[in-house]
Amino acid sequence: MNYFFKTIFTDLNSARLTLKKGDILFHQSDDVVNMYFIETGRLKLQRETMEGFPVIQDVAYRGEIIAEASLFSDNYHCSAIADMETDIRYLRRIDLLTYLEQTPLATKQLLVIYAEQIVGLRAINEIKNIRSAKERILAFLKHEMNEKGEVEFCISLKDVAYRIGLSHETFYRVLSDLEKANSIVREGHLIKLL
Repeated sequence: MNYFFKTIFTDLNSARLTLKKGDILFHQSDDVVNMYFIETGRLKLQRETMEGFPVIQDVAYRGEIIAEASLFSDNYHCSAIADMETDIRYLRRIDLLTYLEQTPLATKQLLVIYAEQIVGLRAINEIKNIRSAKERILAFLKHEMNEKGEVEFCISLKDVAYRIGLSHETFYRVLSDLEKANSIVREGHLIKLL
């Protein structure tokens, strides 16, 4: 867990909640009362279009804040639905806003988290526009790898495929092809680029 979250959960009165698959954490247009953080599991963020059709805007995973923009909004802009059993940590929005006003270092840390998320979203959008599945996967791995050339996923490979806009069948096939070509080595959720 990020230092920022450890600090606010210690300094503020946070609570925990477990959702079962299909449970709704909040609905689009509900008043924003709490801010949420996923400890384990996965949530779909879904928005109703003007025509009344549901559209999945994002899938949020372990270690992520849910509906971050809601910190500065009166209403949620989407619904959050558990896609599997999910453990949530939450605190009151007003408490977090007050804390941020009184703690400039925490405000700066939150801005860093938001900036990193924006950079990540822009990179994913760029990667999704690569037509070749192989090149898309390689670009994603290069974006995510550490200084050792390794990527360790905290989410399932099926979820990784979804995140970069590929079917899991295509994702697994291309990973297998890259492994056979000695471009990568796979060990569970760890992938090393060669």
